[in-house]
Amino acid sequence: MPRKALDRQIDKIRRDILEMSELVSDAVLKAITALENNDKKMANEVIIGDELIDNYYTHIKKRVIQTIALHQPVAKDLRFISISLDVAYNLERIGDYARDIAESLDYMNKGYFVLDEISEMGRISSQMSGDAADVFVNENRENIDEILKKEDRVDELYKSVFPTLKNIIEKKYEKYPDALNLILIAKFLERIADHSVNIANRAMYEMSGEEEYL
Repeated sequence: MPRKALDRQIDKIRRDILEMSELVSDAVLKAITALENNDKKMANEVIIGDELIDNYYTHIKKRVIQTIALHQPVAKDLRFISISLDVAYNLERIGDYARDIAESLDYMNKGYFVLDEISEMGRISSQMSGDAADVFVNENRENIDEILKKEDRVDELYKSVFPTLKNIIEKKYEKYPDALNLILIAKFLERIADHSVNIANRAMYEMSGEEEYL
């Protein structure tokens, strides 16, 4: 009976992580879509929805603490349960960055521009957060290499943003405020990718126990 009770709690944590990751991936995609289309309504949905993501984080923390206290898991079970806290934290931070991107619409000038590089970063980052959660919850090692490739692509795009914006500003200085906001948005997306890699690394540690992934 105790084993079955522990398994039920672990299954609930897995479910909560997956549901949270779906909300987070959707928030990132909505935020970048709202930015592309100057869609204030969609941006507001992302901002409001961040509270639900925060609630998932709080709920997962409580469940993890209760599970450890009541069931005293050991070995791989304990690794999974304790690392769930770290995974949920990284997902919560990704949700915060999605909210930051959505809020940036209030600071953009009428008729602002969005770089194709930033749009691509947004879509890749959205995919990465979902893929990373899948690696952790379902022990899907096959996704690890793809996540790392996507991170390399995001980094490549991030580095290309600065010279592109510099050229735009040199030709049209009035674009300077929007360019600054786009630099911040690019940084948010780069950090989203980093948090997704953090989740993938924690997943590898959970599966292997090897400290190199911490």
